[in-house]
Amino acid sequence: MKKRIAVFVNGWGSDYLQEILHGICGRAKSANVDIFAFVNYSAFAETNSDNNYGEMNIFKLPEMEDFDGAIVMANSFNMQEEIDYVSTKLTEAGIPAISIEYDLEGFASIGSDNYSGMYDLAEHMIQVHNVKNIVYIGGPRGHQESSVRLQAVKDVARENNVELPSENILYSDWAVIRSQELMKEWFDEHKVLPDVVICANDVMAKGICEWFMEQGYKVPEDVKVTGYDCVRIGREFEPAITTVTHRWNEMGDRALRLLLEKMGGKEVHTPVVMKTGFVCGESCGCQMVSSRIELQARGRMALGKRMDALRADSHFRHIYLAVRKVETVDDCSYALSHLFASENWMVGRDFMICLEPQFFYFEENDENLRMQGYSEKMDVVCALKDGEVREHQVLNRREAMFRVAQEKEEAGIYIFVPIHTEGKTLGFAMLTRDADIAEDNYLYIFTRHINQYMEQIRRNIKLAELTKKLTELSVTDVLTGVYNRAGCEKLIYPFLQECQQTGGQGIVMIADVDRMKTINDKFGHGNGDLALRIVSAVLKEQLPSGFVVARFGGDEFFIAGRSSEGVSVDSIIEDITRQLAAESARRQIPFELTVSLGGITMEKGEPFVLEKCLQKADEYMYAAKRKRHAQIDGIALN
Repeated sequence: MKKRIAVFVNGWGSDYLQEILHGICGRAKSANVDIFAFVNYSAFAETNSDNNYGEMNIFKLPEMEDFDGAIVMANSFNMQEEIDYVSTKLTEAGIPAISIEYDLEGFASIGSDNYSGMYDLAEHMIQVHNVKNIVYIGGPRGHQESSVRLQAVKDVARENNVELPSENILYSDWAVIRSQELMKEWFDEHKVLPDVVICANDVMAKGICEWFMEQGYKVPEDVKVTGYDCVRIGREFEPAITTVTHRWNEMGDRALRLLLEKMGGKEVHTPVVMKTGFVCGESCGCQMVSSRIELQARGRMALGKRMDALRADSHFRHIYLAVRKVETVDDCSYALSHLFASENWMVGRDFMICLEPQFFYFEENDENLRMQGYSEKMDVVCALKDGEVREHQVLNRREAMFRVAQEKEEAGIYIFVPIHTEGKTLGFAMLTRDADIAEDNYLYIFTRHINQYMEQIRRNIKLAELTKKLTELSVTDVLTGVYNRAGCEKLIYPFLQECQQTGGQGIVMIADVDRMKTINDKFGHGNGDLALRIVSAVLKEQLPSGFVVARFGGDEFFIAGRSSEGVSVDSIIEDITRQLAAESARRQIPFELTVSLGGITMEKGEPFVLEKCLQKADEYMYAAKRKRHAQIDGIALN
């Protein structure tokens, strides 16, 4: 049986995720182990938000004891709760684990030194480009990696007698907007361009380049900018960002090798520290693009990205069109399964969307939805096996998670992302496309769209349910719960007409409560209402299957149905009369409660004329009522 390796990661660093997974999966393939990657997109800027907790919930999907080992990319996590939860659960399960780029107590670890590459970069800027006025934009204050990178810049500055005042050290959140805000604040205060802005990642470096360009300055002619991480967004930017590489692909391969050794009982000496490397780029003034071939290559790359973006946009448009009118679980399953069967280039040929059992049921404020974890049983509304649609099933959560991997002999990668709304669990999706799904944040975009589409389906179902309730209210008599006169016109009359048109025999009956005025006058209107409720309850209970009843007037009921073997006007009258007497006795009501009934069976092929049917049924009912009243009054009828 293949070994199972769990990987826990925040996906915002798409290049980091992609390259680490490439390295892990390359080693996993040769070792024939399955990789189960649990990816969330909690955001540093949304600490304690419902969205963050909904994202983090994917880490609660697996039971740690189901795995043979784990890799934790904790440096990517944006919430301390994520680190605490994953590390605690892995420790409790007692399975071997490796932490990447982050020191976790009790865990073996592998990481970049974060110092050497930044040291070389800072030395290059000072010794080659002779920069003096340095601004450093780091990650959050106290962050492990950012602090080490800052220390490297400080050491180089000190060794070269370059001042780096504290006011030139800015702390951001790794993102573009905040870094641009900080740069603007610094520039507004100092009224001078720095020689270089050294950023702790390429994302911020790109944002700073764009900010300076918006102000009318040129990079690197007027100001130089550097980054860190050597991600695609920086390499493909113009000017290409001077940066530092981690060699993440190698790190992913090395991490899994260490884990497999640890799983095999071999003593592993860690931490393993991999040297980072300075990568010279255009944003510092080096290696300026001059050849036409290089420019054409960039143009082709940009065109390829635009085509990929258009393809992805078309795909998401097709998903929206498939689900926009979904109102039932079966419609949901059919629409999603057949859509992804025809368009699975983004998700892989083995794909699954599992929803919570309560997804299709509603309570006020969604109180029936879970806030943490997942149910033992999951509704697998969409599933592909080798591109073919699987049947819609409800499966045990663990069975659903591991089903595809157990069916395949070769090693695979299975990526799990959360589906949630405002922190409440809706389900999860499993993708089997390779690690390239992380490229250019396609995995993030897919996750956001699937969340939106599942919310749309819930809104559709909720709206359909509310519409149905409103429709029922509009055609329902509030006192008795049977149809009202509007219900007759919208539902019962068309039913009788359809019955005749298809060659059936419709039954039309009228029921009228005997001496209703006497009950109201002598026993009060409360007992009059009770009489109507008892009669309507007996009618609903005793009428044959498929029959409907409506309160036609104050104490008059209209009954309609299809004639069949053993069902006739006389048999219905007998059943209702007997049951009403039994119910009256059981309730010990203080008044006599009877009804007069009359009806007709329409002849096959006879044209349906409503007024004629009602008139005949009414005549039979009044004949029965005269007879009944005469019995009550002791009058003999001839």
